[in-house]
Amino acid sequence: MKICVFGAGAVGGILAGRLLKSGTNISIIARGAHLAAIQEKGLTVRDRDGDWVVPATATDDTSSIGVQDLLIIGLKAHTVTAALNQMKPLIGPKTTVMHIVNGIPWWFFHGLDGKQPANHLECVDPGGRILTSFGPEKALGCVVHIASNVPEPGIVEHNAGGTFFIGEPDNSESERLSIIVDALGESGLRMRPTNDIRSEVWGKLWANITGNPVSVLLEARFGDMFGEPAVRDLMRNIIKEAASVARAYGSKADVDIETRLDGLASLGKAKTSTLQDFEAGKSLEVDALVGSVSELARLADIETPIIDLVYALTRQKAKVAGLYSPPSS
Repeated sequence: MKICVFGAGAVGGILAGRLLKSGTNISIIARGAHLAAIQEKGLTVRDRDGDWVVPATATDDTSSIGVQDLLIIGLKAHTVTAALNQMKPLIGPKTTVMHIVNGIPWWFFHGLDGKQPANHLECVDPGGRILTSFGPEKALGCVVHIASNVPEPGIVEHNAGGTFFIGEPDNSESERLSIIVDALGESGLRMRPTNDIRSEVWGKLWANITGNPVSVLLEARFGDMFGEPAVRDLMRNIIKEAASVARAYGSKADVDIETRLDGLASLGKAKTSTLQDFEAGKSLEVDALVGSVSELARLADIETPIIDLVYALTRQKAKVAGLYSPPSS
């Protein structure tokens, strides 16, 4: 199987490094200083099992590696559209595209039962370009629970977790799902096939849609956000609104709100990825994490005033800091 990891950052880099260590032949697409470091020294993985360096086929020239059987996208949602032309040489008639992404994915409507109000979300996939470029039938859903980071170019660090939920958008138990789960399982990370991938999407979103934007608004770590009871009330109401949207699209996922909030508070001095991006001067994935739910709500005629307000405030703070631009096709 020809596998390419496009974007070997915090999550993609850990997966790529572990696959390479297992002897799996994969290619890496990266850029800038990270690419230069990998090409010069190999990919360094700092892991709970120890540190290692693996030589890697790393490039920014996708035409040099050609069509892949599996394209794993490790880019944040708001950066994919700009990379579509670069990805074209990697896509063939039988290529599977698995995007490791937070928030509502670009393939969300594909495979849902019944008539849907749209086939794409503008704030995630402006103009439906991603859907059109790949084709919905190529999509394989993936939700990851892992704590990792890129401390410096050429190095990825695995801190905790490491579970990948992988599933077909139509919830079928396909042959390709089984093959890909087995192949990626060589990494030693936990690969869990699921016949309800959207429940996993929503399950992770409860944390992303609360902690991530609020941490930026307050510029606070997890534990510090909960020092004010009103902030917990705000997060509780965000989850309630998001859960009503999830149910409107057929989700049967239950959410114990207080347990979820206790879990976030227990993370103490840890920072959300969005706050880390804000502090580092990187563009923020506000649309996929918050705006997507707001857009789904509008399409279903559901009112989400708290989510809408948090989205507007976070977006405006990012704009003022020069870390946001509106979705554009």
